[in-house]
Amino acid sequence: MAFDNNNNNTNTKLTKLSNISQSLSLSTLWKSIALSGALLFLLHTFAFNHPHKMITHKLFAPLEFTFSSSEISRSSSSLQQASREPPTNISHLFFVIVGSTKTWRSRRGYIEPWWRPNITKGHVFLEKPPGRDLLPWPQQSPPFIVNKDSSITNAKFKTQIRLFQSLHEAFNKANKDTRWFVIADDDTLFFLDNLVEALEMYDHKKHYYIGMNSENVWSNAIFSFDMGYGGGGYALSYPTVETLLKNMEDCIARYLGVYSDLLSFRCLADLGIDLTMNKGIHQIDLHGDISGLLSAHPQSPLISLHHFDVINPIFPAMSRQESVNHLMKTAKTDQSRILQQTICYQRGNNWSVSVSWGYSVHVYQSILPRNYLKRPLETFRPWKNVRIPVYTFNTRRVTNDPCEMPRQFFFDSVVEDKNQSLVTTMYKVKTLGSLPPCLPNVNQSARNISQVRVIAATMHKMGEGIECCDVENVSSSETLEVKIRACHKDEVLA
Repeated sequence: MAFDNNNNNTNTKLTKLSNISQSLSLSTLWKSIALSGALLFLLHTFAFNHPHKMITHKLFAPLEFTFSSSEISRSSSSLQQASREPPTNISHLFFVIVGSTKTWRSRRGYIEPWWRPNITKGHVFLEKPPGRDLLPWPQQSPPFIVNKDSSITNAKFKTQIRLFQSLHEAFNKANKDTRWFVIADDDTLFFLDNLVEALEMYDHKKHYYIGMNSENVWSNAIFSFDMGYGGGGYALSYPTVETLLKNMEDCIARYLGVYSDLLSFRCLADLGIDLTMNKGIHQIDLHGDISGLLSAHPQSPLISLHHFDVINPIFPAMSRQESVNHLMKTAKTDQSRILQQTICYQRGNNWSVSVSWGYSVHVYQSILPRNYLKRPLETFRPWKNVRIPVYTFNTRRVTNDPCEMPRQFFFDSVVEDKNQSLVTTMYKVKTLGSLPPCLPNVNQSARNISQVRVIAATMHKMGEGIECCDVENVSSSETLEVKIRACHKDEVLA
């Protein structure tokens, strides 16, 4: 019995110890959990709310990336805002065309081919009300506004500051959706689709001044190599115009007597806004026949041409106005491809073919590499006769060598096949039999070719790089056929 009693006492003690142990274990466990939770809370708070975010250990980097609700919220908001904003289109542009009652009658024919009534926004700004000879004002022309003297308080040099007057009035006329102000002369020919696509690449909410300098070294030396020329046109983002107009009076006083484009350039440079150049914008500070330049256009979408009154008609046997209208036929079909140079070879005949789409085709009676053919033939004359260098680009001299000079064909007609997404352009020879054969290549003369047919896919995208082509010719045929295609990998054009 004594043994039993001892066993009972022992069991009772063990039971109590077990209960106490369990209580202590649970208590310790809960304390440990609480303590761990507190530590995690403190670490989380320090990691995400510390003002300098000093924790850079890789262990915490995923936590910061994963659980930073404020950053996720900001990113989401930015993405939503970006997705809500539509791409730049023609309605976001406002044209400021600085014109004159003295020249409008002869120059309106360079504006109307690209102006789209009730679609394009902007005005022609005149120095005085139009006379009876200009009225009624044509519906196909941009609406006009007469500059007000009150726009500028200091009007000592009215001619020089007319651009600022026009820009000031345009800014007041533009609606809240305007993103870009495009400055131009009244003889600037624009290719609107290409202009819109070019401006879409830039953030219109930032300060931008987009244009191009002159082709002529003399002009750039007199004015500036970093200035956008108004004849070729230049675009100012909305914030740029807003900043420029705020500082307009001070800038005019600082550069009193300076002409409009140079005045804009100096004012913008003083505000820290420099020119962003675009090779598709052309001032055309040249004289004579510019077919050599247009037949070897830079690999950039054509945006503008200028100075039609001082150059020869760009197509043979046509007036200046007829030439402009003729060029715009292809622009209505596919602006992205116009004047883009494509080079290929007919190895059997040792011919080189250079296509300036929508304008010309040059057939050379010898194999010439692309690096040579992409240099324009110097068919034109400089703006001023000065010592070399004359131009801001390389040229090729015009010679009498039939191995180096091309047989020239100019754009005649265009047909678009929308079902197959193809466009066919025809080019006719300038002068029959005018080019003698290349002597080393006498049996493969191009004298019999009278026209060239070029077949291409519609809506070429410049971002995809240059294109190549294949040449097809039947010996008995007077028509050369060229098919434009994507270049093969590592294809050599030489």
